[in-house]
Amino acid sequence: MSSASRIKVMKSLKLLKNTWQLRKSVSVSTVMSCALLLGFSQPLTASAANLLEVVDIALQENLSLNSAETGLRSSQYDLDINRGKFLPSLNVSANTNWNDGTTHQTSGPNTNNSYNDHGVNVTLSQTLFNLGDIYSHTNTRIDVDIETLKTEQTRQTIIRDASTTYFEYLKSSAQIRATQAELNSSISRLKLITRNVELGNMAGTEKYEVLAQKEGTANTLRTLKKDQKIILTQLEMIVQRPLNPDYDLQSTIEFTEIPSDRERRLNDILYTSGYDLLIAQQQVKKSRQTLKETGATFVPSLTGSIGYTYDDTNDASATVLPDNGVTEEAVYTLKLDVPILNGGRDYYRYEQNKFDIERTEIDLQDSKDQSQQQFDEFIYNINDYSASLASLKTIIQANYASYNGIQKAHKLGTRTITDLLSAESKLFSSIRDYESARYDYIINLVQLNELIGNLNMNTIGKIAEQMSPVSDRKTDSPIPLHLLVQ
Repeated sequence: MSSASRIKVMKSLKLLKNTWQLRKSVSVSTVMSCALLLGFSQPLTASAANLLEVVDIALQENLSLNSAETGLRSSQYDLDINRGKFLPSLNVSANTNWNDGTTHQTSGPNTNNSYNDHGVNVTLSQTLFNLGDIYSHTNTRIDVDIETLKTEQTRQTIIRDASTTYFEYLKSSAQIRATQAELNSSISRLKLITRNVELGNMAGTEKYEVLAQKEGTANTLRTLKKDQKIILTQLEMIVQRPLNPDYDLQSTIEFTEIPSDRERRLNDILYTSGYDLLIAQQQVKKSRQTLKETGATFVPSLTGSIGYTYDDTNDASATVLPDNGVTEEAVYTLKLDVPILNGGRDYYRYEQNKFDIERTEIDLQDSKDQSQQQFDEFIYNINDYSASLASLKTIIQANYASYNGIQKAHKLGTRTITDLLSAESKLFSSIRDYESARYDYIINLVQLNELIGNLNMNTIGKIAEQMSPVSDRKTDSPIPLHLLVQ
């Protein structure tokens, strides 16, 4: 567009806006042009928040993440519990018995015998060799590693959910803003045409077309508002508090395609940092370690122990030791346990674990295939949105020029109301498509970073740098005015 054209458009827009403020009774042409410049204002119902604040609050308050972190801290104790198999065990036991007996004799008096005996036993034992314990400890360490990866994956999921829902809300707001402006235009046109029909200046059939479009737009707007309430509820559930997103994407942000060299680097990162793949790899490692642990049941184990026993019995009637007196005994034990047969249970468990390895390897390959498919899909979507935004800019400019032309022609009587309504619908549809593509580009970008394991506060911060407060917008027009002056 030439400089002269840009100046002409800006003057026209300014004139139309002033006309809307100064005049209450205007023509259809002026009503529509002003409606394009007036936005839909949504009242704040909760505390305002920018993207970084929302994500930060979600990481602090989200119950799913808190649960995952608590589970991780709990699983870390499994290492200490399992480590106890390699440490010595010390057992102490003590006993005391009071014996009170009476012997009834056939001749002579009965004899009573009351006495106490007591003793102490101390046993120190240590496993000297058990291959199964070694493999079990390694298996526990892998379990903790898996739990750590799952916790970090949950953290990235929370960041993804909070940020994408934030942009879904902004996308919904843009849709509502454009649809509300379209509805305002339909209402104003319907009032004007109704009056003209009553005055006999216009055929009554034109009123019904405008009425149908107005009701259709009102129904669309109602659905959009309902959907936005649902989105806001989802966002509040993620952050565990009521809020209202008050930062939006700047109009000057560039939505560039991902070049092939950058795509290859991101693909490499996927196979080194993607949490789905890392967890699947650890599952394969665990299944192989479990097979080793099961196989260790066929290997002999060696255990050593030292026991000390002290026993004191003061039975006065006893004539032979140790029934009467103190007994001390030290026992040194070395136990070799060689498994022979237990009904085949260990053998079948070993064979079962072989299939578990095969299953986890299949799952790993499936995870690779799915991750690659998702990666390609995100790349295709991002590049497509980038290309479509360039086309949609041209479409909006063309539809706006077409609408203005048909609007003038209708005023002169050379175009029908159907032509005008069709041009209006095309204009607002292209605006909604343009806004959707902008937010969908960012949403797919966030999801791509989560897939490759690169979604963090730094990533969100780079996106937040390209956002500004909603109150800082120079106009609430549903039309991207910067597109009309290029």
